[in-house]
Amino acid sequence: MMNIACQTIVFGDNIKDTFTEIAKTLKEIGYDGIETGARHFYLDRAGFYQDLLGALDMQLIAIHVGGNFLDKDSVRKQLDNVSNIISFSRKLGCSYLYLSGHYYEGKTRNDYADEAVSYTEIGKMCANEGLVLCYHNHDWEFKNKAEGMKALLDNVPAELMKLVPDVGWIEIAGTSSLQFLKDNIDRIEALHFKDFKGPDQFTELGTGIVPFRDLYTYICGLNRRQTKTWWISAEQDRSTLEPQEAARINFTYLDGLRKEIQGG
Repeated sequence: MMNIACQTIVFGDNIKDTFTEIAKTLKEIGYDGIETGARHFYLDRAGFYQDLLGALDMQLIAIHVGGNFLDKDSVRKQLDNVSNIISFSRKLGCSYLYLSGHYYEGKTRNDYADEAVSYTEIGKMCANEGLVLCYHNHDWEFKNKAEGMKALLDNVPAELMKLVPDVGWIEIAGTSSLQFLKDNIDRIEALHFKDFKGPDQFTELGTGIVPFRDLYTYICGLNRRQTKTWWISAEQDRSTLEPQEAARINFTYLDGLRKEIQGG
C-alpha cells in the first residue's frame, strides 16, 4: 500500500501560524498525510493539533529535525530539544522522526562518525518511545564517493536509524537513486520525492531529472511480496508557483503514478 504525504516546506517560513489553513488545503487536495519541521509547531499545544488533524482525518507521519551535532557545546541542548519533540510526536500518534545533518566545506568521514554518536543516542530515545528515527539526506552525504553516507550507515546501528532517502538530492549529487534504494532497501523506511531541473533548481514532480516512475515501480514490486505500508512525501523546497498550486501538481503526479502502476 502506498500513501502520499506533503512536506510543508513549499509553503514558506510562516507555517507555524498558518498550519491550520495548510492542513485543510492539503486535505482538500487529497493528501493522506502531512509532515513538517519541528520549528513549525507550538510544542505546548499538542491537544490543538490532535483535534485539528483528527477532524481532518489527516495523519502526521513525521516531524523533521536538524542541527549541528558536531558542535560539542550545543549537543546536549539539542538532545534535550529532541527529547521534547519526541514526547510531542507521541501525543500526535506520529510514527517517525526524520533527521537531517549539517554540512560545512571540508567535512570528513571522521566528522560523520562523530555525528553518528549523537544519532545513535537519538535512535535509542526514539525506540524507547515507539518512534523510528530515519535519516534524511541532502547531496553532501554523497560527495567523495558517498563517504558521508557510508560512514553514517557504518556507525549507527541499523536497528536505531533507518533511512528516508531524498531521491532528488541523490540524483543531483550524481548518484543513481534507484541503485541506492536497491543497495539499501533493508534500511529504507519511507521516501521523499523531490525533483530538480538542475543544481539548486527545484521543480514540481515529474518536470525534472528524477526517474520517479522507475522508483515507484520498484517499490510497488516490493509491495507485492510484503504487507508494508509505504509513505512517500512530496517535498519541494521552493516553487515559482503559489504553494498550494505546487502542492496540487505534486499530488496529482504522485496519485497518477499510484493509479497507473498499482492499477487503481
